[in-house]
Amino acid sequence: MADFKVHLYGAVATSSLAALSVYSFGWTGPRQTLVLFLVGVAGGLLPDIDCPKSNPIRGFFALLGVVLAFGMTFSFVGRVPLPGLALIWALVFVTVRYGIFVLFARYTVHRGIWHSGLAALAAGLASANLAYHAVGLTAWESWLAGLFMVLGYLTHLTLDEIASVDLQGRRIKRSLGSALKPFSLERPWTSLAMLLLVLLLGVSAPTLAPVLAVADHYGLDVAMLRARLLGGGA
Repeated sequence: MADFKVHLYGAVATSSLAALSVYSFGWTGPRQTLVLFLVGVAGGLLPDIDCPKSNPIRGFFALLGVVLAFGMTFSFVGRVPLPGLALIWALVFVTVRYGIFVLFARYTVHRGIWHSGLAALAAGLASANLAYHAVGLTAWESWLAGLFMVLGYLTHLTLDEIASVDLQGRRIKRSLGSALKPFSLERPWTSLAMLLLVLLLGVSAPTLAPVLAVADHYGLDVAMLRARLLGGGA
């Protein structure tokens, strides 16, 4: 299995190339390009959130705890004195960073559903939804964020598969096929849950209109797809 540094450098390499590409096409400005690069790098580290001892999962839950703590605390500003606000912040952070983290670690298995194409799709759709509904980016920018997340995610899975082949020892490790798989066969219920998540995120995803417009611009025949997705003509 590839280690943290390999995944980090791999995500940086692919995200840099992709970011420079979209910038050269004129699809993004400097600031948006940098954000997309960071999203891609994050995607390259995200699959290891199913490993309780990994750096990504600890960092992810710490960041999630901070974000949710501030979000909850801000809703009480003006109604609760400062010591109370500090207590609310601390309680939310500890609950997420340690409580939810422990539950997540207990019910997830390394190289399970989070190491699959289905999880990559869910992460991409979640990124697009978050960028559009929470951050306020345009639909086009949001889909680019989702694309970079998927790119980074698949880079991670590909590196894991490459690491499963021992070229020096001329052998194939038992881990081959456990990362870059469509879904988890060992735990079908987790695959079903991830599929439901994908469907829910797909329903709330940004409009595909700008994506189809770009496809039309480059001469791709998307008339039928446009009609089915948008309910209109070419």
